[in-house]
Amino acid sequence: MFKLLNYSDKNASANEELVLVSLKEGTAKAPFSKDSAFAPNANGGYDVFVNTNDFKWYQVAAKTIASLKLYNFALKSDVALSELEFYWFLTALYDGKHDYTVSYDLAQDVLDKVAMTVNTVSIFRKIADSDSKISTPEKVIKVLFDLVKETADTQGDSASLNLIKRGDVEFEKYSGLNAVGFASDEDPCMGIIDYVPKCCDKDAPVQVALVGKGITFDTGGYSLKPDKYMETMRTDKTAVVYLCGAVTLAAKLGIKKHVRLYLCCSENMVSGRGMLPGDIVTYPNGITVEINNTDAEGRLVQADGLLQASEDKAQYILDMATLTGAAKIAVGRDMFSVLTKEQELDKSLVSAFDKTGEMYWQLPLAPYHRRFLSSRRATVTNSGHGEGAPGSSVAASFLEQFVDKSTPWVHIDLSSAYLPDGSPFLAAGPTGSTILGLATWLCE
Repeated sequence: MFKLLNYSDKNASANEELVLVSLKEGTAKAPFSKDSAFAPNANGGYDVFVNTNDFKWYQVAAKTIASLKLYNFALKSDVALSELEFYWFLTALYDGKHDYTVSYDLAQDVLDKVAMTVNTVSIFRKIADSDSKISTPEKVIKVLFDLVKETADTQGDSASLNLIKRGDVEFEKYSGLNAVGFASDEDPCMGIIDYVPKCCDKDAPVQVALVGKGITFDTGGYSLKPDKYMETMRTDKTAVVYLCGAVTLAAKLGIKKHVRLYLCCSENMVSGRGMLPGDIVTYPNGITVEINNTDAEGRLVQADGLLQASEDKAQYILDMATLTGAAKIAVGRDMFSVLTKEQELDKSLVSAFDKTGEMYWQLPLAPYHRRFLSSRRATVTNSGHGEGAPGSSVAASFLEQFVDKSTPWVHIDLSSAYLPDGSPFLAAGPTGSTILGLATWLCE
């Protein structure tokens, strides 16, 4: 967690316990190499050298500070950091293990807002990295709802949960969750969370539906993942975590929309009763799906959420999932992919992402992508096939069939969910990507 203090030369005593770190434009002086990222300063702290023409230089600087294992410091800078730059600077310090006290020369009300934002995002980054034995489908839904509800109570708003799990009559219609979760000892669940601000009538229509993939552990099923790809699969629930983070942050920033979350949660395990290649899954809208890859399970559970959101007459649907390795190949792990039937993205969504510094790229979604899902035995297969099949677009084409055609819909393939080895801008682990951008969009 982060504690932020106001730095003032006139009130240096308030910062006397903190190491002084100065961000200096330029390079180190002799006897240090000009390529040195930092050098000791006369105040017993460090000068960190930056080039403000570099991409995200403030996050690169934060990574240097993190490498020095400084958790309590007063920050000065030759170039003033904006509120947004300071937020991203702090996200680069986050390592999931240490608390930070940072002093900087911004107005206290601005510091308070930044602290609230970065601490909210940090809570959900930590949950995204939580152990799968702790974050089972039912437990992760309840933990996330408790955070949403706590914020709603504080804001005077309303939040409610409808938890539907295996064994409940209502659960039978969730064909994807039934198929994917059948092999698991942990009950697959659909968690439906309503957030209704005090300015909205409790019976107001659902203005925004947020549908998230929440696979709390993914072995790949019978299409078993190699060890290398399985070891981080506790993070395959990241989309439901970040969507709840976005709603929680939006609530703190003053959301004025009725939002409904659909948390599609299951494990994807292996057992004698598990989903098999060649199985056919039938959805309530009549779509039949031939399973040609049990490791393409996310889209099966997302389909349940999209159908439910459409049935609930949501006015706008956004779904998000750590869906394809193809997205990481297309854009890397530093940004997420956005796909929609429209040639141009929703301007309000673009504005929110751009305003908050979220890194994204629009990938194509065209009618011809459906041909890569052809099946001799069913309407479609669940995974793309054929030479040149563009994985992210084909996955989005699969999901498109489960959305009401008259409803605006956007799909996010969350390729920036997690960094196994870190980057120049963030430590290894969950990134928190999309939380600030989506929260800002929900508030517009």
